[in-house]
Amino acid sequence: MKKRILLQLALATLLAGCGGGGGDAPTPQPRLVGEIFGTPAHVANAEIVSNVGYGGNMNNLETSRAIQKAGKANVLDFLFMFPTHDRGEIRLADNAAARLDSYIAQNGDLLVPGVHVYLIDEMYLKAAQSQDNPVEYQAQLDDLKRGIALVRQKLPSAKLGISFSPHATFGSPQLMPFIQAAIAQVDWVGTTSYWMGDKATIPALHEWSRTLPGIAKTAHPKVETWYIAQAFRDPTWDKQAFRDYMQTELRISDSYDGIIFFGWQETSELPEQMAGRYFEPETRALYSRFLKQ
Repeated sequence: MKKRILLQLALATLLAGCGGGGGDAPTPQPRLVGEIFGTPAHVANAEIVSNVGYGGNMNNLETSRAIQKAGKANVLDFLFMFPTHDRGEIRLADNAAARLDSYIAQNGDLLVPGVHVYLIDEMYLKAAQSQDNPVEYQAQLDDLKRGIALVRQKLPSAKLGISFSPHATFGSPQLMPFIQAAIAQVDWVGTTSYWMGDKATIPALHEWSRTLPGIAKTAHPKVETWYIAQAFRDPTWDKQAFRDYMQTELRISDSYDGIIFFGWQETSELPEQMAGRYFEPETRALYSRFLKQ
């Protein structure tokens, strides 16, 4: 018995020293931290320390190439495949296959194995704000599946993703099953949990941000979850309310696989003065762990 115990101890020590007998333990991968850039200059002058970048629409590929040159992973914009119509209907474009072939032919340098591809921005949002209509939700889901099949046929290693806004769920009790069904189709899912100045929405926004990772992993256990962080603010909004909101949201964001910031430099259709780079020191401090020191 004593010899057996000594032998077990010796084996345990040996296994511990060699990583449990299975070779070296895998090196943990750094967390994915990104920024949405509008120009190559944004990439060059970035204050946010990132290893991922999103350059926006397909007419802005010089920014995607600047992201790649800077050694960051790209999120490529394929929103051209899914135009949004007047009442928020999102459909696969009639010429999606031809446009995808053209994109692949012209941008092979960007289409590295495992590249993240963004298919639909804030799926269901405009439709849900118009009417809580399961027929429309199903039509969008069906076209998403068609688009995914098309991209997977031509780019089998690409990671395909979509995003949702919690604002789509407000007053839309029939929507959640369609969100879950869409998540089950993709490789990554993001949320735009943006606060737009209405204090009454804050509890619901926090609840959505807290629960989405669990909802997503239930729908698709291997899906990547991305928190698309708000880095913009209207100057007329309550500054302290915004700080309190973002302090909580950035803490919640740690439960996501990745985080990507919108608004620190690039504000898209929003006024430039809303950009995070203009935040006063008290607000900048909330983002300090992501900024160059």
